[in-house]
Formats: sequence, C-alpha cells, structure tokens
Amino acid sequence: MVRFARRCGLSEEQAEDATQDTLVRFVEQYRDGEYDRSRGRLGSWLFALMYNSIRSQRRDDARSPKQGPRVIDRTTFFSALPDETTAKQAWEQDWEHHALSMCLNQLRSEVSPSHFQIFELTTFREVPAAEVARQLGLTRDAVYQARYRMLKRLEELRVTFHGVEELTQ
Repeated sequence: MVRFARRCGLSEEQAEDATQDTLVRFVEQYRDGEYDRSRGRLGSWLFALMYNSIRSQRRDDARSPKQGPRVIDRTTFFSALPDETTAKQAWEQDWEHHALSMCLNQLRSEVSPSHFQIFELTTFREVPAAEVARQLGLTRDAVYQARYRMLKRLEELRVTFHGVEELTQ
C-alpha cells in the first residue's frame, strides 16, 4: 500500500500516513459490516479506501499555506495522481504481484529445493524440460510431473490467497 501511494506521488511520510488512515478506516468499516463480498473483491474495496485516502492527503497538502505546487518528475503536483482507472490498474498489478510473491514463498516452503529448482527453471527461465532433466539427472517425464504438481499447488494457493475460486478456462 505504501508503494502504491508513493507511485501516486506521495512522499514516504505521506504514503505511510495514507496507508495508516486506510487501514484504520478498513478496520472500522469491516467491524461495522460494510464489506459485502458479493459487491466485489476485498482488494477492490481496499483500493477504493486507499485511493480516497491518497486524494485526501493530496488535497490537504494542496490547501496548506506553507507549500505551493511541487514538482514531481517534471509534472505538477496535481498531474502526479493518476486518474482512478489508471490507478486501479496499477493497484491490481501490485496486488497480483504481491499475491504471486506470497504464493511462491509458500510453495517454496512446501517443496524440496530440487523440485522448486525444476519449477523455477522450466517456468520462469523457460529452460526446456529435456535440458532441466539432463542438468538434474532426471527423466523428462519426472520434470513435467514435478512442474505440473507445483503449478497446480500454486493455483490452489492463489485461490486461497484471493479468497475466491475462479473458473479456469
């Protein structure tokens, strides 16, 4: 959340304040039963809270007499905050990146280092299964099976992380 606020033009301190404000509002509203899962993902609700907190932070700073418009990367203060659609896309990208990172860390803790190496080589580095099998002294079939099991587990972790089951195509 802090990284997202920084990407929207806030300083580190402002980003931390906006994040803290968002989390406080989240807890209060969640306790009051304002989150309705049928209206969308938790991440989308958090985005709305965070985006409004960033806008509020920037509005308050703009009203401050001690500070005029500041320049951020050769753009003015007001142009640094992306429109809501662009911000939503950036939020979703950060959310998915975080989700994948968390799921990969969990997967790594569940499998042997050699199996994770198979997964990493075939999936991220796109090394052909035959080459991975040769490097690790395995059969090509063993490489395919290990990769398949880990992809399946990664998808299970992703669904658990998001809290929703999505239909596969």
